[in-house]
Amino acid sequence: MSVELKRLRHIEGVIELRTGLHIGSGKGGVEIGGVDSPVIRHPHTKLPYIPGSSLKGKLRSLLEWALQRVSDDGSPWSNEKCGSFDDLLADPILRTFGTTHKQWRGGPTRLIVRDAGLQPTWVSRIEERGLPVTEDKTEVAINRIEGKAHKMGPRTVERVPAGARFDLSLSFRQFTVNGDDGRGDLDCLNRVFEALKLLEGDALGGSGSRGYGQVRFTKLTVDGVDVQARFDALEPVDKDRAQVVVAD
Repeated sequence: MSVELKRLRHIEGVIELRTGLHIGSGKGGVEIGGVDSPVIRHPHTKLPYIPGSSLKGKLRSLLEWALQRVSDDGSPWSNEKCGSFDDLLADPILRTFGTTHKQWRGGPTRLIVRDAGLQPTWVSRIEERGLPVTEDKTEVAINRIEGKAHKMGPRTVERVPAGARFDLSLSFRQFTVNGDDGRGDLDCLNRVFEALKLLEGDALGGSGSRGYGQVRFTKLTVDGVDVQARFDALEPVDKDRAQVVVAD
């Protein structure tokens, strides 16, 4: 098995919130009159951000469903039942996102997803207007029989509001495997854009079924080259072939 690094590609863009986003930080206790579910914040700047792990995990999950690679027990796809080594090596999920499969010899994880911070220009505009960078959304559960709020009362969820913008930064390590000139990894790179397109139709973070976490990706570039028009033209994922957003 021969695996060599061909090139490192850089994907940049903007994550724009179309609805409020909640990625929780966890909380040890609930204060009277306080927020029940705070968002995760950078420990130094105290500003909300999108962890790379949250974004990468969501992209992987959506692509697993689209490519019909969902494990029976709900765990991340590992292709433990692969028919041959070639089938294992050709798996775009494993090549792109990584695997702990004992027989894997296809090199390291291709996709690196950075933490996405709020754009400083957006933060400045909000602060100039005297507004906070998050919002508190109060929710209640309704008793279906009585038609009124449940006796447990309302809960308050902190969200980053619609309109907020985060800087997207991904890196993709394109390898040649057994002299394939990196064509296999190029297909995987294009699958990443398909996953981003799937995410635009789904939700990021918690409470997506209740309207949270709708996003769109704008100003997308690969190594400084604008690919936004090709990304916008993507159609539903074809499980048999990757659509071309990036070409060699």
